[in-house]
Amino acid sequence: MPIPKLNSPEWKVEKEFFLSSTPEQRENRAKDLGMQRVSYEHRMRERGVKLSQAESEVPIIEGLLNDVEQKVLDILQRGNISVGEISRQIDRSSETVIKIIDSLRAKHYEVALDEDKHQVYLAREPIGDFGATKFNYFRKFYRIGLVGDTQIGSKYQQMTLLHDAYKIFDDRKTDFNLHAGDVFDGINMYRGHLDELFLYDAEQQREYCIEHYPKSNRGTKTYMIGGQHDYCYMKQNGYNILSHLCEKRDDLIYRGFYSAEFEVKGLKIGLEHPGGGINYALSYAPQKFIEDIGGYILSRVRNRPEELGMLPVAIFFGHYHKAVLLPNYMGINTVGLPCFQSRTKYLQQKRHHPDVGCCIGEVWLNEDNNLASFKVEFINMNDRIKDNDY
Repeated sequence: MPIPKLNSPEWKVEKEFFLSSTPEQRENRAKDLGMQRVSYEHRMRERGVKLSQAESEVPIIEGLLNDVEQKVLDILQRGNISVGEISRQIDRSSETVIKIIDSLRAKHYEVALDEDKHQVYLAREPIGDFGATKFNYFRKFYRIGLVGDTQIGSKYQQMTLLHDAYKIFDDRKTDFNLHAGDVFDGINMYRGHLDELFLYDAEQQREYCIEHYPKSNRGTKTYMIGGQHDYCYMKQNGYNILSHLCEKRDDLIYRGFYSAEFEVKGLKIGLEHPGGGINYALSYAPQKFIEDIGGYILSRVRNRPEELGMLPVAIFFGHYHKAVLLPNYMGINTVGLPCFQSRTKYLQQKRHHPDVGCCIGEVWLNEDNNLASFKVEFINMNDRIKDNDY
């Protein structure tokens, strides 16, 4: 049964009853109407019928505020205020205000009372409206072509697919390209290696590479490091085949052997060509590498805090002939690159299957020149492998 409509004969009776009733009578009337007493009193107050100050109560009901409590809460949300000012604004005595504060606390509102300053405040201010900041998360964009382990001089090289990779890099308009080592296949790297070669010395491999290594039609540079196979000539007689290659090709930039950190177009890059075999988990080797250099990085930043922004945004690995992504491990993005050499007899003995293909990295820096986004796309070319591609 609802509360009678305004201006009806029943409403007049209801109003007179409400103004003259005791709390117990209102409790019974609320039960007849199918509601709680506080809800009944709230509905009547909404219709303009208010009890006298002596009859007004502030009941404590879990999770439900009456209109007086709500008024006090609204006042507190605007800032610190004295008990006397609250009393004036809600037209209640200071004692009643203290009861209201206790009631709000019982209902889990963090209302604090500073007795020395006679101030009431919310311990946790309500959060204002949310809105997007004007911070530019995507200020600088870089697209990077990524290759590794081309093993030029091997009967299992995939020169045709390497040219396909550079065609893709040009189509995608890479800003620069990287080669993570083992440009050449070298010589006498393991027992039976000679049987896997079609070029048998440094001069043959170098001249073949000068002529056949793909060039970007857009003039895009390729930055490269050497791996163990490139270094074999250094071990034999001190000859640096990689620096000689880059001297003959102005689109190829030499950056040392095994490990290099350098800056290209304002972006700090790390290239690595470690040793060792493939582990039980593909991410294990780059994971251990990042863990091992963690202390070095911390000491570097501790002694030179300005170098924090000079750490590589990503480290790209060659050597393993497998595509691996280890994102944001200990704050560093690590990418293991595929190769351009099909499965050799040596790899057959080791029961390893290489990933043939390339990658494209996409990097966004924010307006503070910190990394905002990092994405790597693996372009799988395993189904296009050619026999005797030399």
